[in-house]
Amino acid sequence: MEIIECTPNISEGNDQKVIDAIIAEIRTVNGVTLLHTDSGKDVNRTVLTFVGVPDAVVNAAFVMYKKAKELLSMKNHVGKHPRMGIIDVCPLTPVREISLERVVEYAYILAQRVGEELQVPVYLYEANAKYAYRSKLEQIRRGEYEGFFQKMKNVDWTPDFGPNDFNPNIGVTAIGARNYLIAYNVNLDTSDLNIAKNIAVQLRESGGTYYDSNGVRAIKKTGLLKGVKAIGWYIEDFDIVQVSTNITNYNVVGLARVYNEISRLAEQYNVAVTGSEIVGLVPYDAVVHAGMFFQHAEKLVNTDPLEIAVEKLGLCNLKKFSPKSHILEYVAGIRK
Repeated sequence: MEIIECTPNISEGNDQKVIDAIIAEIRTVNGVTLLHTDSGKDVNRTVLTFVGVPDAVVNAAFVMYKKAKELLSMKNHVGKHPRMGIIDVCPLTPVREISLERVVEYAYILAQRVGEELQVPVYLYEANAKYAYRSKLEQIRRGEYEGFFQKMKNVDWTPDFGPNDFNPNIGVTAIGARNYLIAYNVNLDTSDLNIAKNIAVQLRESGGTYYDSNGVRAIKKTGLLKGVKAIGWYIEDFDIVQVSTNITNYNVVGLARVYNEISRLAEQYNVAVTGSEIVGLVPYDAVVHAGMFFQHAEKLVNTDPLEIAVEKLGLCNLKKFSPKSHILEYVAGIRK
């Protein structure tokens, strides 16, 4: 049976009644299972994960957009995570017995429906992108919600579907098919946001300009890790800063590599890493590979790579991490 995953990022992380109403709408669609909900107050954002047969997932995503349009407004939205609309981004991902190319077709159907039936400006991204200059989410999102009123006046930023008029209530959205992305945040034992930002610049593939540990010398260069996106932010609830990353291909650059590189860079600023967290669900292989890396590198006696990964990555330092409730295959019932 073909199974795909949808992980929409909703621009609401505080009003639980609104979040619950959107979730309830998704659950009205047969053939779809909601696997995980992750809301953050500081980022004012909720990441949902649901899976099912492709047609059902498309229908569930559509009714989610419809309900979000009824209940949400971007006019007063404030959050630490970059955003551009009530549903900031809605990726579709192959899970079982389906190719990325087939998922592209379903993402196109969803984007067309959201744009034409709901009148939400839609930009196609990743595998669905029509133009190289706006294939990546960070390219589309640049300027964020506040910048789109002017951005949409440029012919190069005409939406792929929906009106070419900026609606301040709903903003814009990005829809597309992509391979599995891991949202992975590493904690730093400091409240100095500049340190996290400087590490993020050095880490991410796109690079940029960062300052050395003395805060004086500005250095500009490309980043260290291919396929990794990163920003630095402050989490008020825990009084720490994080290097927040998106790992776009964990088979090329995995969790252990990201964790170790951030640890190494943090040392240059005399800061320690104090664990990490995974937002949403994570593939089984991604965690096992991290555990096997540490097992081999440190010649550990423990033979369970899952346990090793949880310990060495400090995945329980901020919140409890349980493989049965955080690993995609366990939650979806694919692996027992």
